[in-house]
This record gives sequence, C-alpha cells and structure tokens, in this order.
Amino acid sequence: MLNKSSWWVMGFCGLNSLAVIAQEPLPVSPGVTLISERAIPFPYGISPEMAEIVKARTISAGIPLPDTTEAWLAFQKAFDAPGEEGGRQGAARHGATYEVQQIAGVKTYVVTPAKLSKRFADRVFVHAHGGAFVFGGGDSTLREAVWVADGLGVKVVSVDYRRPPLYPFPAALEDVLAVYEDVIKQQGAAKTAIFGSSAGGNITLATVLRLKQLGKPLPGAVFAGTPTTDLENTTDTWYTFEGLDPLGARDGLIQAAMDLYAGVEPLANPLLSPVNGSLEGFPPTILISGTRDLLLSDTVRMHRALRAAGVTADLHVYDGQVHGDYIQGLLLDMPESEDAQRELSEFFARHLE
Repeated sequence: MLNKSSWWVMGFCGLNSLAVIAQEPLPVSPGVTLISERAIPFPYGISPEMAEIVKARTISAGIPLPDTTEAWLAFQKAFDAPGEEGGRQGAARHGATYEVQQIAGVKTYVVTPAKLSKRFADRVFVHAHGGAFVFGGGDSTLREAVWVADGLGVKVVSVDYRRPPLYPFPAALEDVLAVYEDVIKQQGAAKTAIFGSSAGGNITLATVLRLKQLGKPLPGAVFAGTPTTDLENTTDTWYTFEGLDPLGARDGLIQAAMDLYAGVEPLANPLLSPVNGSLEGFPPTILISGTRDLLLSDTVRMHRALRAAGVTADLHVYDGQVHGDYIQGLLLDMPESEDAQRELSEFFARHLE
C-alpha cells in the first residue's frame, strides 16, 4: 500500500523500469474486464531526470490498518515524520522562509519565497495540503506550499487544518474556509488563488463549493492537483493503474482514511465528493495529473464536470507520472516540475485580477 518511508504520503514514490502487474481473477459479469498478468515497459517521452525517478521506484506491500483512535494517532505521527523532514528540506533548498501563525484561530504556515515575482508580489495564495485527509500536517504542509511559493514567486498561507481521527469532516473544510475569508479581507477574493493536491485538491474544491452555498465571494482562480473528487465511487484508474502507482490501491489504508474523514456524512455529499457539486459559476480551474496516476479518472471526471457547467478549466496530464509526481521539483531538479510551475503561473496570471 503506502510506503511509510516515503516523504510524500500521497505519492512521490517509485516504480521499476519494467512493471509486472498481476491482477487477481475477478468474477465474470457484465461490465467486468479480466486482464491477465502483463509487463508494462518504461515510459517514453519523459526527461532524463524523471527517468531516474521512475527507475528507482518500488511498490510497497499493504500495511496493517490502525484499529483504535490511539493507534491512528500513533500511525499518523510516524507516517508524517518523513514528510515533515521533506518540507523543511524543501524550504532550505529553495531559500524559502516560513512562520507558524494563527489566522482566524487556525494554525497556518506562512511561506515566503526567496524572491517574489513582480506579478504576484502583493498577493497571498491559500493552500490546503494533501495526505489522504489524515496525514500531511505539521511541517509536511510546507512541501507543496514551498513548491508553489518558489515556482510562482508568491507568498502562500498553508492551512494546517484539523484532521481525523480526532476531527472528521467538516473540520478541515471549516478551517480552510476561515483562513480564506481572513485573507480576502486584505486583498479581495478576485485577487486570491486557492490550491491543493490529492486530499488537498478535494478540500480546495469543496471550499469553493461551500463558498457558493453560502453566497460568499469566490476566489479568482483554483488549482486542484490530482484531486480526490469522488469518495462514494471507485473510478476507473484506481483499478487500471493499480501496481503502477506507488500510492497502492483504494482498498485498505486509503479507503480507511477516507471513511475516517467522512465520519457519519453520506459520501455523495458534494462537499466530500466535489464532482457531484453544482459547478455553474465556479472560478477558472487548472487540474494536473499523470498517465500512471491512480486518481487520473477522478481528475478527468472533475475537469469534464467543470467544462459541462461552462467553467474555464485546463487539464494537464504528464506522461509517465504517478500521483503527485509534478511536485518532485521540491527536492530534485526535474523539467516536468518546472513546466507545471510555469503552467500554474501563466494560468493564475490570466485569471486573477
């Protein structure tokens, strides 16, 4: 399942150059496709730097699930430790500084890049971190926050939102909403971007949906990276890319974390499954995924739902990448990561006031 030693809970692990995928036999029924063992060659069209990452990849076996609140808390602490170290290393590597601040009563990390860009020098972007809703807090929040701050030359407020097992839905959503509302008092909603990847992409999209429900000002633009958009249904690439993406599989730890986050709330609720939301009038949105990303289907479905609602929405899919690979540039030199930063910068420049 997930690799405990990985510094990025929701991806950033590896895959060998030739992947052999063995799928257990499925009962034959209408709509079910049986696939025998197959060998997946090395992906073409990727940079030499990305190729080295792919060569080093491994797929971890499943791990035992915590079965008590105390066990979840202990597991959460141990799992977050490598991510916290990665966050601090990323900040040091790029010369970014950060301060832990309470904003609207919520713990946040305020990240300032070594150099502010002329375009975004007077802006603050709001970030919701990833980590299967349960992981990725503390200094781990710095990873994507630093990556965006450095790549775009913008100050970022990363929300260290309350997490399960102690705080299920809607605690995280309430925290991000509170911080966003505080930020727009200073610079206005149309000048503000909100972003996040994986579970953070889910919370980002859900925050905008909640703002719509409340009739409050919407952000000027949104970035949802490889977002979890459907907690109720297991979409196509959760199955087709199992064995290719080190994220593992939906069954097991990921599903348990989703259930822990949802609590007693029906999974079809658009604030848990944003693909079900009323999307008319949604801000311009950019989405990123990869051709080996378990959440590619979640990302594609969200993009099509936005487009069906008449929303300006861009989708970028990188060849050979698994879940969250585009952020590898935090600790490594990788052209694809720089390309993703450029796309984000150009998109926000076009759509923010």
